[in-house]
Amino acid sequence: MNDPIESTPRALTNKGEARRLRLIEAATRSLLERGYAQTSIHRIVREAGGSAATAYQLFGNKEGLLAAVLQHELDNMRAVVFAGTCPRQPVGPALHDLAVRLLTYAVQPKSVALHRLLVAECHRMPLLAASLQQAVDTQVHGPLEQCLRQACERGELKIDDLRQAALTLGNLINGIAFHARLIGGYAGGPPAEHLATCRYGVDMLLHAYGA
Repeated sequence: MNDPIESTPRALTNKGEARRLRLIEAATRSLLERGYAQTSIHRIVREAGGSAATAYQLFGNKEGLLAAVLQHELDNMRAVVFAGTCPRQPVGPALHDLAVRLLTYAVQPKSVALHRLLVAECHRMPLLAASLQQAVDTQVHGPLEQCLRQACERGELKIDDLRQAALTLGNLINGIAFHARLIGGYAGGPPAEHLATCRYGVDMLLHAYGA
């Protein structure tokens, strides 16, 4: 495939989209339970139904199926974390709420397991790794940058490099989630100490860029 991570799937009928989602859900379960090496498209088709020909037509190969699983997770993350991004409220509460939602999603056991899978496999798939990085930039750093831009336009913040500020905030949350990825995640959400670190980091950014 030319681009393992597509921003939008090809147009499908409702029935076709339902079939694609069943295959992605079955692939996610297999990848998390068995790992990439022990997952096959034929096994996934047996679980989800349909035909192998359809699966190959939709995803190209197993790497394409992994890309679809990761993109589906990013889409879910964006829907949960960035729904109604930066409502018209002061940037302090808005940014704190956004950061906590992003951290809470990042430390969930399923998110942690998919992150581990990504780390284990992407070094062997440079095209997938590059495409995924671009997708993360669009799905995570882009909305953070937009939130900061809107605050600057309202005169609440003064930031000379919005992209770097968004990357700093995203990397802060990614760093806080590191411990969760070591131990398998937190089903009940981040512990109090991690939430405190998240609040402190956002406060530092707000202080640094206060207009």
